[in-house]
Amino acid sequence: MITLGNAILYISLVVSAVALLGLLLKERLNSDILARFASPLIFLTTGLLTFAYLLLTYYFVASDFTYDYVWTYSSRDLPLIYKISGTWAGQQGTYLLWVWVVFLSAAWLAQTTKHANALARRTQIITVLIGIYLIILTLIQTPFKPILERPELVDLIAKGTLPPNFVPPDGNGLNTLLVNFWMIVHPPLMFIGYAAITIPFAAAIVYLLTKDDGWEELSRQWARFTWLFLGMGIAVGGVWAYLVLGWGGFWAWDPVETASFIPWLTLTGFLHAAAVHRKNKTTFSIAAPILAAVSFILVLYAAIVVRSGLFNSVHAFGETSTGTLLLGSIVITSVVSIALGMKRYLGEPEKVEEDWGLWSKRNIFYISLLLFVILAFISFWGITFPAFIQITQNLKVNVASDTKNFFNVWSYPFTIILLLAMGFCLNYKESQKEKQKQTLFAVTAITLLTMFARTQTFYVLDHTSPFFVREPAIYKLIGSISLLSLFPPLIYAAASTYQRLADYLRLKSMRPRIKSIGLAMVHFGVVFIIFGAVVSSTLDTKIQGINIPLAAKGQLVDVGGGYGIRVVDYSTGSLTQATTNPGVRISDILTNPENYANNVQVSGKVTAVVNTQSKTPPVAYTTYFQLDDGTGTLWAVTQSSEPMTISEGSQLTITGSLIPGFTSPSTNYTYDLIIFSSPDEISETPASGRYNVQSVKLEVYQNDRKIGSGTAEYLAGKGGSGTFPMVDSSITGTEVYVIFQGLGGSIISQGAIAKTNDIYVPLTLQIKPAIDFAWIGIVLFAIGIILIMAMKTRKMQDD
Repeated sequence: MITLGNAILYISLVVSAVALLGLLLKERLNSDILARFASPLIFLTTGLLTFAYLLLTYYFVASDFTYDYVWTYSSRDLPLIYKISGTWAGQQGTYLLWVWVVFLSAAWLAQTTKHANALARRTQIITVLIGIYLIILTLIQTPFKPILERPELVDLIAKGTLPPNFVPPDGNGLNTLLVNFWMIVHPPLMFIGYAAITIPFAAAIVYLLTKDDGWEELSRQWARFTWLFLGMGIAVGGVWAYLVLGWGGFWAWDPVETASFIPWLTLTGFLHAAAVHRKNKTTFSIAAPILAAVSFILVLYAAIVVRSGLFNSVHAFGETSTGTLLLGSIVITSVVSIALGMKRYLGEPEKVEEDWGLWSKRNIFYISLLLFVILAFISFWGITFPAFIQITQNLKVNVASDTKNFFNVWSYPFTIILLLAMGFCLNYKESQKEKQKQTLFAVTAITLLTMFARTQTFYVLDHTSPFFVREPAIYKLIGSISLLSLFPPLIYAAASTYQRLADYLRLKSMRPRIKSIGLAMVHFGVVFIIFGAVVSSTLDTKIQGINIPLAAKGQLVDVGGGYGIRVVDYSTGSLTQATTNPGVRISDILTNPENYANNVQVSGKVTAVVNTQSKTPPVAYTTYFQLDDGTGTLWAVTQSSEPMTISEGSQLTITGSLIPGFTSPSTNYTYDLIIFSSPDEISETPASGRYNVQSVKLEVYQNDRKIGSGTAEYLAGKGGSGTFPMVDSSITGTEVYVIFQGLGGSIISQGAIAKTNDIYVPLTLQIKPAIDFAWIGIVLFAIGIILIMAMKTRKMQDD
């Protein structure tokens, strides 16, 4: 039986195929029989896919576990926002999201161009063709598959163990790493970027095939849109890694994040090539469309990295049946792009090249494009080589003893050259070329000199790492370059950008001025991001293996290196609902204490603790603690022959006898009402819900001066665990970063109270200098490209 969701997908496949047929008939036979329906059919397909996605969202919100995908990535106790974001937690949902945005793009293209010219129509043909291909992938990995098709359920139903209409009462739940705000925004940003690049690719292929004019104008704004969303998706993914995954940094050269970075690099090259091509149609007439095509192909490659199961990544979905189809699409698009590029190159008429001179702006752009391609290839090879060896030789290898060393070593020299090219290009004026060349030579000379500066730890590779001694000589050579060499190019690029901005601000026309400010902000963003990334990852201070006894709560504990940490408070709870307190409500006991005597059970949060011990042998340890269940407070007392730890902030359930008017012989305090209990009748109250949170409130000191405070959390659930570090920023851009790995030891072990110091708070402290500059750079990136796009949009509307 076909489910409603699958039926919608099949209908959208047929409708889009008819739209494609109409466009092809118009293109090949100049027939309008179906062409006039092409736009409405594309709108209809977009509407159907919108309905399909809303339907999937409804299934998640309603916790309809009739569907395998819903069961796999949701559960009843998830907050609503995570049920919605669960729709893109797995590959089935991301395929649907991808194809939906592709058809939204196709609908926008149809609405804005009306398919009025051959370029628009041909671009639409390729776009719809790609959309149809993605619908097929979505049907193969459909999110609307009934859960009854699971083999294990089929077997149980056949044996009569389960009824034929079995529906699980609850879902498997979402991986705890995905129960996070960044999960809400990261995947949509990425897949909007992946989908939007379809238009520049399609327009580029049309141009290579037909030489239709106007392809660059059609694709440029889409390319900027793609660049923005893909860039923000990568950046948000970095923030997610920093704040949730416990990487302690926002970039780890993970294969999946690197795979998404590669098309962003080539797309950056395309935007630079298109900027020159716009002014001179003969310049980059092949490089620009090829870069657009390569960017799309690399997006497909990124999809393979996630779905092939060959790449060891925290993002990977594992091996899937669509991996072969994706590989086939890469082969086809690559062959077509190369063939068209070669045909276009060989078909170019002989022309007399204008002598621009060696030090022309155009040549600097050539170098910049080459550098973007080289940086993209380094990233490509770094993640592909191990997978290639695994496929061909069934061996698991790395590109270096420490994988990130490969990327850092080979990327660093080209990044330096790129910054120098950026500084020269932004500062370029034909009338001042000789002076600018002298500036470039001077900066280059200073950069080379600073490469040999000897510092304690500030090198391309970490000399203290055990991996460093195992690296080949070339790695050690480049790895021993001082990172001080980064600063002259950075300062040069920043100064050139500032000088260019000053020129922009003198423009009289508002739109070019705003657009130029946007350009300056993007380039300032490059400087800020590189500075923040390098300094924060190289000059950070890291202290691992910190274990602070929970009994030392409130005390400042020396953790080494001049740093100290105070655990201010500790508490547990549930992510999804308030802790359920078993037993009698304390307010009921306080109102009618005569109704409760023996075996009364109460529970609540411990809000105060008093420990005493007898002064004469045999020594007895007595603990008084106050419980608060939200309806009232009540004191309890217990006694044992060994020291005990009951922590403020913990959730306990106790059973005991209620005694009125009790006077403590050790404290001489009289309690109006108190519960006497034994250690084995005290237990930790289990937090309700699937996702349980431990929170520690911390203060961090350096040389007895407080430098940071906040709360670190540890989330544990059926799908694993996740850490949510404490992050405290300072005005200098430095952040105090503390990871809490979940309480060690046990508060209550099999009904008995743990011994003193058995419970500890495991922490990792990091001091991250200048990392806020990276965040500032990302914001500049986003604002800058939005300003550029806004001015272009305004011009288009005016036109």
